[in-house]
Amino acid sequence: MILTDIDDSTNTGVIVLRPNNSWSWRANVLFLSVFMAVSLTIATGFLIAGAWVILPFSLLEITVVGACIHYCVRQCSRQEVITVTDHEVTIEAGVRKPDNQKTFQRAWAKFFVHKPRRPWENPTLSIRSHGQTTEIGSFLNRRDKEDLVSQLRRIVPR
Repeated sequence: MILTDIDDSTNTGVIVLRPNNSWSWRANVLFLSVFMAVSLTIATGFLIAGAWVILPFSLLEITVVGACIHYCVRQCSRQEVITVTDHEVTIEAGVRKPDNQKTFQRAWAKFFVHKPRRPWENPTLSIRSHGQTTEIGSFLNRRDKEDLVSQLRRIVPR
């Protein structure tokens, strides 16, 4: 998902890049709650029937599924913010706060689109200046990357 705030008169602005989220955090918690209820109900039935060994495996299963959901939600919560001012291009990346920040001089910064080697791969976008290269939007799908390229063309006139 791409959110833009670009001033066409000054060719400056902010572009926020986020992965597409299939479910919200509330939907994930609801899914995990229903999954836990069903799993623990089945495990309790086996426990009453005398098969107590099912309960620890059910708890292990719930823990693994919960950890996987947490990992996926965390990966979908990361974002990149590209800020283009008159003199600088700043790229901030992180989950809740910027963990990584790179600043380039706008006069020397160039955006590159690298074509994929195979038809099923996505193109890669990067910014390069003074021998330093940073990939942009590695988590975006093909359509979002094409939209990002068109937004960057609005900021960087040819």
